[in-house]
Amino acid sequence: MPGPRVLFVSKPIAPPWNDGSKNLVRDVATHLTRARPTVMTTKGAPALGSRVEMEAVYRDAGRFAPAATANARVALRLVVGDPKDIWHFVFAPNPLSSGVAEIARRARAAIGWRGKVVQTIASAPRNFDGIGRWLFGDMVVVLSDHTRGRLLGAGVSAEQIRVIPPCARAPRKLDALEAKRVRDQHGLGDGPIVLYPGDYEVSQGAQTVASSVPAIVKAVPEATVVFACRKKTEAANDAQSLVERELDRLGVANKTRHLGEVSDMADLLAIATVVAFPVDDLYGKVDLPLVLLEAMALGLPLVVCRGGPLEALEFAPMVDPGDHRALAKSVVELLENEDVARAVGAEGKRVYDARYTPEAVAAAYDDLYAECAELGG
Repeated sequence: MPGPRVLFVSKPIAPPWNDGSKNLVRDVATHLTRARPTVMTTKGAPALGSRVEMEAVYRDAGRFAPAATANARVALRLVVGDPKDIWHFVFAPNPLSSGVAEIARRARAAIGWRGKVVQTIASAPRNFDGIGRWLFGDMVVVLSDHTRGRLLGAGVSAEQIRVIPPCARAPRKLDALEAKRVRDQHGLGDGPIVLYPGDYEVSQGAQTVASSVPAIVKAVPEATVVFACRKKTEAANDAQSLVERELDRLGVANKTRHLGEVSDMADLLAIATVVAFPVDDLYGKVDLPLVLLEAMALGLPLVVCRGGPLEALEFAPMVDPGDHRALAKSVVELLENEDVARAVGAEGKRVYDARYTPEAVAAAYDDLYAECAELGG
């Protein structure tokens, strides 16, 4: 018996693949084995395989926040297009998008549609007060137990919530010549690389990494600390300037590189020695950022921040928010002790293989869609 037909409602599923929620939809849709997926994309976007139907709802790939005209085109598609059996919304809950979705659902129901709605919270809101009024799905999927706990604390019914983690494709490993090319491209020399693939402006992660540099390079003088940070807000330039001034004050600016948004993050991961991610505020990111899952797939050791969704990565050394001394200590141990680094990386790879591959996560969604269908979709 054919599986349910699922319409993904999300940002345009088209390159560039630099957005966690877009990548999540792409990877889930292309790995479903029972449900029949349809994604919203742009004219001329590359096909995602024979099982994925593409609808050119959007005019262009846009930026991180879709324009009002793009939201209007999505709403029109929901009201007049083939309704499918299940609508699967994947975005950060907010009053505008949630209101439009609810209106579209009521309009379809008024003319006989009896399908079900799945809502994945792709990134958590800053404030959970009153979030229930933004949740319109028959099933609400969160990406971590941490966010589930916050929803429960806000009064959302446990029966409505499912936890399905994000996923990421495993990056390819580089051979020696390719690795040298990437190092030369970014001027990274031959020494160990400590990679910070976070933000400058939202969390205190970049400042924490900057404050840890003196202790890291004192213990491992040949190490380079790389900031590969995408600027998502107008505050990013000022925040980067603060970090750079702090590095100058500490006398270690020459031991760091600021690469900005890179098109080859997977290549950077492939040449990195350690990923330092002391990010205490994941606003605007998926609960477990895909760059960390990609690092795990490569067997790369991580150091992360405790107190939030990253605590799901129990294998990784954890530091308190803003504790640059603890961060430096953990990073240095991984740089100096190959056995420890290898063990952390191997456990991360095992966890990735078990929980965070596109195959594993798509299977969980296939089960969820089947459950929705049994509810009378």
